[in-house]
Amino acid sequence: MSVAAEIAELWSAGTPVVYLVTPEEDRAVAACEAAAAAFDARTGVWSSQRGLEPQAPGARDPAALLDALAKASAPFLAVALDFHLALEAPAVARRLRDLVPRLTAEGRCLAIVAPRVAIPDGLQGDVAVVRLPLPDDAELSALLEVVHAGLTHGAAPSPLSAEVRHRALVAARGLSEVQARRAFTRALRRDAVLGPDAIAAIAAEKKRLLAADLGLELVEAPDRPEDLGGLATFKAWMEERALAFDPDASRFGLPPPRGVLLVGVQGCGKSLAAKAAAARLGVPILRLDLPRVLGARAGAEEGLARALEAAEALAPVALWVDEIEKGFAGSAPGEGGDPRAARVLGAFSTWLQERRGPVFVVATANDVSRLPPELLRRGRFDELFFVDLPDLEARREILELHLRRRGRDPGAVDVPSIAELCPDYSGAELEQVVIGALHRAYAQGRELETADLRRIAQDVVPLFKTYEEQIKGLREWSRGRARVAGRPGAVVDLFRRAQG
Repeated sequence: MSVAAEIAELWSAGTPVVYLVTPEEDRAVAACEAAAAAFDARTGVWSSQRGLEPQAPGARDPAALLDALAKASAPFLAVALDFHLALEAPAVARRLRDLVPRLTAEGRCLAIVAPRVAIPDGLQGDVAVVRLPLPDDAELSALLEVVHAGLTHGAAPSPLSAEVRHRALVAARGLSEVQARRAFTRALRRDAVLGPDAIAAIAAEKKRLLAADLGLELVEAPDRPEDLGGLATFKAWMEERALAFDPDASRFGLPPPRGVLLVGVQGCGKSLAAKAAAARLGVPILRLDLPRVLGARAGAEEGLARALEAAEALAPVALWVDEIEKGFAGSAPGEGGDPRAARVLGAFSTWLQERRGPVFVVATANDVSRLPPELLRRGRFDELFFVDLPDLEARREILELHLRRRGRDPGAVDVPSIAELCPDYSGAELEQVVIGALHRAYAQGRELETADLRRIAQDVVPLFKTYEEQIKGLREWSRGRARVAGRPGAVVDLFRRAQG
């Protein structure tokens, strides 16, 4: 159902106030006008600067708008821009509450257009909230036609091929109408036939706008599962889940995979695993900056809703939520019971459970004590994995990977002995062993040797030395709660070693 049809249906059912949540005022006004056209009704658009146009341009005061609405011949729809600010005044809210019965009985309606929901107490039952969705492919296609024709300055525009049009629309998915117009304009001015450079310009504009407006970052993800050292169980699980993205999977009765939650020790590859998962699925990866989206501002819920809507518009996509426990700090009663944080957590949990479309969520967490229990319920994620310090075999894989990435043959040095020398090292610390050894060899003007790796490995103080109790606590927590991301039996080996 279109937004215009939804407004018309709510209005015809006697809804006195429709609350359109969107930063796109022009699209919201157009939807309201289309809804009024279905009733052959009149509309007026109000702002504090222009009054109610065209009926009462002098009614710039919110109370004057409500008086004009009460006197207008029914059926009538008044579209009020930023009226949520006016409703902060108790007198205005009281006037609207008094007017509600007449609006319902006489066929008038007030449509509030605002970027966030702010409904005073006492009005919630009379207000229907409608979120204006992002433009779909049909709307983006029509917008592309308008922009293309407008840049020709009267000359007949050269037609765009179906393939070029499709690439442009795919590149623009997830943008608002204003943002898409800007991106199309930039691309068409660069290349009127939308060649590869122009499509790249649309993608670059989208990347910039998503990061600036929604806290979403399109991440380059060259990491493949085979570029991830260790985590054998997780990689095998991803191989199986990736098959569910095939077209035949839905016909077989398989839903798209929902996502995975990775908890565990810092520096052990959770972020790399998120990128590798997206690469295995063959989809782009979006990083959601939760602390930035939520922040301390009043529009946190709307900011999160817009970011998640953009992610769905870009599907199929992987959504990476890094250190998810920090984003929802304060949501639990024991953490102060911040009602705003609790509402946002509730909205995010509901989206995880009920989202539509192939959005594969990869969430990572370091501090399980701060993880809200809502996120650990089955149905939010397909699986919960515990990422521990790498075992001997995984340390050897990680060292070999980092040597190969830097143009070195692992067979030229004694990797197994270095792996045995680093029993409590994280993946990040093993990388620093390789980098530090290369620095040492370069400073001495010679090629890398096993002695360089051994010297640096002996000098590094692993995180385990400082946070041994916390890491052991993580391992204890994971038993019976999470699958081991590494080699089966690796955690058992670690417990045995610790007891020995």
